[in-house]
Amino acid sequence: MPSVVGWLDQSEAQQRKMREVIALFAESGTVDDIGIGAVRDAFSDLLFPGLSTVQTRVRYFLFVPWVFQRLDLERVSSARAVQRAREWEIELIFSLMRGGAAEGVIGRDAQAALKQLPSYIYWNGLRSFGIRLFSGSRADYFGSMDHINRVGRAHRAEGDDPPVDDARRWQANLPVAPPDLWDSTTLDLAAEEAAFLQERFVASHPDSLLAHLARAATPVSAEVPFPWDAVEPKTLPAPLAATLEMARYFSEVIHGASLLYNLLLAEASAARQLPMAIERQDHYRQRLSEWQAMVDVRRPAHESVDRHEFWSIFQSSGANIPWSARQFINGWLEAVAAGVDIAASDELRRVIRERERRLKKGLARLSNDRALETWGGASGVARLDYRWTEGKAAVNDIVAGLGTT
Repeated sequence: MPSVVGWLDQSEAQQRKMREVIALFAESGTVDDIGIGAVRDAFSDLLFPGLSTVQTRVRYFLFVPWVFQRLDLERVSSARAVQRAREWEIELIFSLMRGGAAEGVIGRDAQAALKQLPSYIYWNGLRSFGIRLFSGSRADYFGSMDHINRVGRAHRAEGDDPPVDDARRWQANLPVAPPDLWDSTTLDLAAEEAAFLQERFVASHPDSLLAHLARAATPVSAEVPFPWDAVEPKTLPAPLAATLEMARYFSEVIHGASLLYNLLLAEASAARQLPMAIERQDHYRQRLSEWQAMVDVRRPAHESVDRHEFWSIFQSSGANIPWSARQFINGWLEAVAAGVDIAASDELRRVIRERERRLKKGLARLSNDRALETWGGASGVARLDYRWTEGKAAVNDIVAGLGTT
C-alpha cells in the first residue's frame, strides 16, 4: 500500500514544518542530511519572515483571504465550509489559467486533484504579516462559521453590526476582491494590492531584510544569487547588517560540510561499483577545491565573526537550536578556521558519518547499502540562501504592482 501524507489542520508551526519537509524531499539541493536546518530556518525567519519555500507568488496572500471572506459573506455553514472553500480554491486555478497565468499557479498541473491548497501554504504567513487576525487553524475557522452566522443573524435582526471581535477576522484595510476574480484573473498585483502588502511587510517585521527591500521598492534582478549581493551593508540598520553578514558567513562555511558528505557518498558508491560513482567522486573533489579557494579568499571576513555574537542572534530571536547541532556546527567552524584540509581529514569524515548516523539512524546512507543505492548524486548541495528566491520574487511583485520599475 502506498504511503500517504495526510494534511491535518494542526498547529500553524506543525503545518509549516510539514510543508517545508515535503518540499525538501522534492529538491535535492536543500535536503538537510547533516542537521543544520534549525540554524538555516532561524536565519530565514530573521531575514524573510512569513515566507516559505513552498510559496509561489504574493498575490496568494490576497487570494486566500478573499476565499475565506466569501465563506463569511455567503454565510456558509460549518458543515459545508471545508468543501466550499476547496471548490473556490480549485476554481481559482482555472480563473488564473483563463487569465493567462502560467508559472506560479498552485495546482496548475493537479487542478481538481490538488491536495496542497494555497490556504495550507499561506495560512501561517497570513498571520505573520497581520493579514489574518483570526488566530486559529483552518479547521478552527471552518468550525467557527456556525457561531459567526448566529451572531450575525442576531445583530442584523436588531439592526446592529456584528461585534468587532467576531467580525474582524481579516485586516480591516484588506483590498476588496475584484469582481472578475472567479472568471479570469492574474498573479499580478494591482497598485492598491501592492501598497497593502508593502505596508504589511514593513509594519509586521520592520527589522527584516524583506521589510527593507519592500520599503525601498527597487526591483531585484533574478540573476542575483544571494541576498547579501543585493544590498550595500551601509544602507542597512546596523543590527540587520550584522545578521546578514552572519547569515553569509554560515552559508559559506557550512557548505563545505554538505560537499564533504556528498563526496563520502560518492566514494562509498565507488566502493560498491555503483553507476556514475567515479564521475561523482571527481565532481565533488573539484567542488570542494573550489569551495576551499572561496573560503581562503573570504578568510579575513570569516575571522572577524564573533562566535558568541553568532549564537546570541538565535537566543534573542527565540529560535531553538538543538545542542547536538551547536556542537557539530561549532566543530566544523573551528576546523575551517584552523585551515584543516577538509577533503583529506579523517576526523571530519568521521564526524560527518556519525552526524548522519545520529540523525537518520538505520537509514543513514553511509552505513546502509540499500539507502546508499537511493542517492541520486546530489543531496543538500545548494548553498543556503534563506528563502531568497521567494523573497526577491515577493519584492519584485510589489515593485511591479506599484509601478516603480
